[in-house]
Amino acid sequence: MKNHKQVVGMSGCKVVRRGYLSGQSLIEVIVSVSIAVIVAIALISMSIITGRAARAAKNNTQATKLAEEYMEQVRIFRDRNGFSAIVNGCYKIDTSLTESTWLQQPCPQTITLDTTVFTRKVDITDVIVDKKLIVVTVNWTDQGGVQSVVQQTYLTRWDVF
Repeated sequence: MKNHKQVVGMSGCKVVRRGYLSGQSLIEVIVSVSIAVIVAIALISMSIITGRAARAAKNNTQATKLAEEYMEQVRIFRDRNGFSAIVNGCYKIDTSLTESTWLQQPCPQTITLDTTVFTRKVDITDVIVDKKLIVVTVNWTDQGGVQSVVQQTYLTRWDVF
């Protein structure tokens, strides 16, 4: 709808100006609400994705620490009980037992941290005489499926060198 206004110009003459009535049309309101909804959905999605990434990073860090802990416990076991006490096989480590019986079977150990359940094990195999391959595996289930951290090292009979 058009309206006509009479306005006094700079020269003092009356000028008739044509214009539209002020206000918002329904289309402008729909476009504004649509933009607001799109922005809100984008922010919520970004928040969810960031939360998932943070949880995945936290679980990966915890699994790495669990693997490092087992690796150090195998080294301590070797140092306290001798290289020959490390026998090939799949083990879990139970430090609540006496030092000579830390390596226990059956091998997977289940650990729950926060709400995530981790399973870890240590596999020991001979490489050559006086050298063993130690592989520590930590698994957990995430939204992306089963995840795992694997660390390996070689232990030698260092007391003969």
